[in-house]
Amino acid sequence: MLIKTEVDISGALALTDLILKKVPFATNNALTRTAKELVDVERNELKTEFQIRKQFILNRVKITKFSRTDSLWTIVAIDKNVQGGELLLTMFEEGGQKTPSLGSELAVPLTGSAARPSFSQNVRPSLLYKALNMQKHTTSLGKIQYKGDRRTFVIAGVGIFQRGSGKKRGGRSKRGAGNGRDESGATLIYSFKRGVPLRAQMHFVRTARELVRSRFAQVWREEFVKELGGRAKR
Repeated sequence: MLIKTEVDISGALALTDLILKKVPFATNNALTRTAKELVDVERNELKTEFQIRKQFILNRVKITKFSRTDSLWTIVAIDKNVQGGELLLTMFEEGGQKTPSLGSELAVPLTGSAARPSFSQNVRPSLLYKALNMQKHTTSLGKIQYKGDRRTFVIAGVGIFQRGSGKKRGGRSKRGAGNGRDESGATLIYSFKRGVPLRAQMHFVRTARELVRSRFAQVWREEFVKELGGRAKR
């Protein structure tokens, strides 16, 4: 007696083919969703860890490479290329030392001075170092001095001072006193530093790893179910 059995696997093959076709689309969508979530989380963390004075700082955290079905990888990074040089923010990931890109010292604006009245404020545009237009002068005694706009001048090795308007003059204090004034009553607005230490207070990489580990698998499953449900006919 001949027993003959036929097995139709066409349905299984069709299902397998469907799944294989949907996997790249689900993965692509999951990568994009997770990347967008990561951008939001990283920006919120920056607002917690730092005093953010300008929105453009947060906008530098972005997706710099979007995933495609034929290129399944995404990059979320801090775009540090800004006008005038590299963004200092990335140095706070591992910490380090901010050193001058030109010259031998940094001009650090003093909080509470006319340049930056409070820590939350930007340096006043009119008192930005480049706006002071420092010029070299030679005195009648042959000494070299640097003077700038808005009654500013340099004391080498100390910083940039601003003279008062001259309408009112209080008692003179000796240079080096804790009130930031020199003997003429001028006020120190920038202090010269050879370097400024930057502590590691940003956790960009750690945050990214934790979010991907906790979210990507769930997001991928959701996107895969959407694809199998025929959200898009491909």
